[in-house]
Amino acid sequence: MTRFSLLLRSFAPTALGAAATASRAIADPIVEQPAFGVFPTGLLDGFDPAQLLPWVAGCIAVAAVAVMIGDRLRRRRRDMRQAILGLGNGPRFRAVDAICHAVWKGRKIEGERLKRALEIARATTDMDYTADHIREAAARADRVHLPLSFRWMREGLTDAEKMVIFNSTLSVLLADAPLTHADRAFLGRLTRGLGLKRRHLRNLGRLLPE
Repeated sequence: MTRFSLLLRSFAPTALGAAATASRAIADPIVEQPAFGVFPTGLLDGFDPAQLLPWVAGCIAVAAVAVMIGDRLRRRRRDMRQAILGLGNGPRFRAVDAICHAVWKGRKIEGERLKRALEIARATTDMDYTADHIREAAARADRVHLPLSFRWMREGLTDAEKMVIFNSTLSVLLADAPLTHADRAFLGRLTRGLGLKRRHLRNLGRLLPE
């Protein structure tokens, strides 16, 4: 037997085994990856809408309770401001209430704004207020202003009364310096709350220094 024949016999079993393995691999069906890749099945089960529904309902309930409590607290502070100012819930109270909110600048009541607010409150109501009256009412003003915070003010007011409130508030905001970004945001919320339209504020751009 030649050397070539011996080599052929020694390599043949190995070659045949490799061929058989390759054949089986080709014959095996292709295994598809799961839709979520390699995420554990147990983790995906946690996203079952039926299981998440009670959590979503609980979050909605908590949010609704928080809104209701916040609304009650705002109403209570409003009642306290009315008692301090000695006014009913009419146009005069709403004008003074708006300027009491406007005396705040950042985290403090600004002196020039307080002085201007006192002048306007006296002229608007014919009442003998002192700076302490305005300061006490301002101390109970809403410090967080939401998009609908001042919507209650518009009820039953004429366009002229709404403009008196707006102009009085603007006068207080401008008492110490040009408007800050926070002042403009506050004024925008008051404008939307009062329901003032663009036609009411046609010439406002010339009154607001940058």
